[in-house]
Amino acid sequence: MWVSLSAFRTNVSGNVAAIFGLTLLPLMILLGSSVDLSRTLRERARLQALTDQAALSAVTSISASQDPADTVQTFFPQPSDPDQRRLAPTATVTVEASTVTVTSTQNVATAFTGILGVAQIPITARSTAAPGNDGPPVCVLALNPTATDAILFSGNATVVASNCVIYSNSSAANALTRQGSASVQATGYCAVGGTNLPTSTTPRPQSGCPRLDDPFRNLPLASGSGCKDAGEADKPDRTQTLDPGVYCGLTLKGTVTLNPGLYLIKGPLDIGAQASVSGQGVTLYLTGSDATFTINGGASLDLSAMSTGSYAGIVLMQDRQVAGSNGNLINGGASLKLTGAIYTPTQSIEIRGNGSFGQQSVFMPIIADTITFSGNATASADLRAMQPAAPLPRGRSNARLAN
Repeated sequence: MWVSLSAFRTNVSGNVAAIFGLTLLPLMILLGSSVDLSRTLRERARLQALTDQAALSAVTSISASQDPADTVQTFFPQPSDPDQRRLAPTATVTVEASTVTVTSTQNVATAFTGILGVAQIPITARSTAAPGNDGPPVCVLALNPTATDAILFSGNATVVASNCVIYSNSSAANALTRQGSASVQATGYCAVGGTNLPTSTTPRPQSGCPRLDDPFRNLPLASGSGCKDAGEADKPDRTQTLDPGVYCGLTLKGTVTLNPGLYLIKGPLDIGAQASVSGQGVTLYLTGSDATFTINGGASLDLSAMSTGSYAGIVLMQDRQVAGSNGNLINGGASLKLTGAIYTPTQSIEIRGNGSFGQQSVFMPIIADTITFSGNATASADLRAMQPAAPLPRGRSNARLAN
C-alpha cells in the first residue's frame, strides 16, 4: 500500500516503542546503581562495626601489655588469593597514650555500574577507643612517681582490697611488687610503670596506666596556734576525754575518748601498745617537721572520720608540706578499726602485724607516697558508707568508644 510522505511524517503509532527503547538503558543503569549503592552502604555499616570492635579490643590489649597493632590485624586477615585480597578490608592503627584509633578501608565490587567504568567503590571507617574511667574506686594508691616497689607486699602478708583497685603512680619497672609468700586480692591492679606480681594474679595486672592525680591535693591546709593540754592521756591505766583543737604532739597510752572534730597535731602522734582510743566524727591532722604517726601493736582503736567539712572522710592525714624523709607505721590487728581514709602524700606507710587490720572498716582507702604491707590488712572503699571531701579516683573499666 502506497503511503504519502506527508502521512508518514504525521504517523505516531511507533513512538512508544521508540521512546521505551531510548529510556531503557538509562533506567537500567539507574536501578543498577541503586542496587550497588545499597550494597555499598551495607558493607560500610559492616566495616564500621568491625572497626569499632577492633579499636575496643586494641585498648584492652594495651592494658594486657600486648601490641595493639597485632590485635587489630586479627580482625582484618588478608586472604592469600590476590583477587580476594583486592577486595578485603585493611586497617591502620594509631596509638596515643592509651587511646587507639583504627582507620579501615575496603573496595566494594559493583554489579551494574561497571558498565560505566566503575568496577569498585572505596569505603572507609574510623573508630577511636579509650579506657573507661568509671571502674571501681581506688583504695590503695601510691603517689610517688619514680619509686621502685612503690607498693610492696612482702613476707607473709595477706592483703585484700575489697571491691576496689590497687594503683601505683610510679614509672619504675617494679612499681607494684610482691615478694616472698605474700598474698594479695583486688578487683584490679594498675601501675604507670611495670608490675611484679605472679602470673596467676587475677585480674591480670595492667602496666602503662595513666598517672592519677592526688585526690586530696586541693584540700586546704589546716592551721592553728597554742597547745591544748592532753591531760593524762599519755599515762597507761588512766582515762581521759579530749576535745578537738591544737596539740603539740600527742601520745595516747590509756583509755582515751576523742570528742568529734579536727585534731591539729603539731608533731608526732604515738598510740601505745596498751592504749584504747575511740572517737566518732574525728580527723587527726598532722603537721610540722616531725609529723609522723606510730600505732603500736596491741592498741585498740575505733575511730571514724568526720562526715562533713573540708576533711570529711579522712580519719588520719598529714599536711602536704611535711618533709618526706620520715615514715609512718601501723602495727595492725583485729582491734584496730579506722573508718576513713589514711592519707600521707609525702611520706611512706608500712603496715605490719598478723592481725586483721581493716576487716571491720567498710571505708578505709590508703593513699601515701609509698606503701609497704608486711602484715595482714584489708583496704576498702565502699562509697555507700562514707563520702570523702574529694572523690576518690576510679580504676579503668572496659574500653569505650570515644567518637
